Amino acid sequence: MLTIQRATASDVDAMHGIQMRAFEEEGRRCGTQALPPLQETRASIAAHVESEIALVARDGRTVVGCVRGLRGGAVCTVRALVVEPSRHGQGIGSALLRALEAGLVGIERIELTTNTVMERNVAFYEGHGYRVHGRTALIAGIELAHLSKAVAAAAPGRQPD
Repeated sequence: MLTIQRATASDVDAMHGIQMRAFEEEGRRCGTQALPPLQETRASIAAHVESEIALVARDGRTVVGCVRGLRGGAVCTVRALVVEPSRHGQGIGSALLRALEAGLVGIERIELTTNTVMERNVAFYEGHGYRVHGRTALIAGIELAHLSKAVAAAAPGRQPD
């Protein structure tokens, strides 16, 4: 049974491992492993878990996905939404995104960036109400899509589970 919970320090190794596996294909398609998510350290993820929004999806006791967000005023930026590659298509990413959105207090907009080389990413976020508002070409073959979504304010005091 899938559950979504706040991430803790004991989840960091699993979160890092899933992120590395989830972005491996993107790195292959881009022809580089120098993508920021593939360069992120466990220490960076641990600091995020301690100070920002971080949720994990568990199947029993096993972490199968995670999402992290950064608050900045009335905006939350999705830093990473990753699911164990062998578990794609099972609704885990959708459950994590819904849980993140449901727990936001005082946030008016959610923003994120995704690499269009992963052709299903933009459609996934559009299916959740996000809209592309810009694109940035980094180098040949790598284009980032910038998406955002206005959100209704959650009830005061509500925090992510």
